[in-house]
Amino acid sequence: MWRLRVATYKIIDRADEFRIEIIGRFAGDGVPEVRRSWQQALRELAPRRLIVDISRLTGYDAAGRKLLADMYRHGTEFAARTPSSLVFLNEIANTPRTPAKLITAPIPAPQKTSAEQPLRPAAGQ
Repeated sequence: MWRLRVATYKIIDRADEFRIEIIGRFAGDGVPEVRRSWQQALRELAPRRLIVDISRLTGYDAAGRKLLADMYRHGTEFAARTPSSLVFLNEIANTPRTPAKLITAPIPAPQKTSAEQPLRPAAGQ
């Protein structure tokens, strides 16, 4: 039986910086926990840097990727010191806001009415 390893989270809460370090696979029950910590840091009145360190991230599920993309779009800084973390950062930064949808119904063509007449060239042309 395969067992998915879930991430470990380190929260570093200083006067000038709030840092979340994610180690391992960012998935499951840990995603809402990290969201709550991040949102709490955003609500604080004292201005300080918000940083998510993904240098030791090994993967994520859809919820983990969405939260990281939300954090990125919000302006949270990311630390990525390894080649694999740079790949994750590129994926996170390029996550579309809404997924593309396939349109299966054909688009109807405009119908002509009896009042429509073809255009005629203006006089003198």
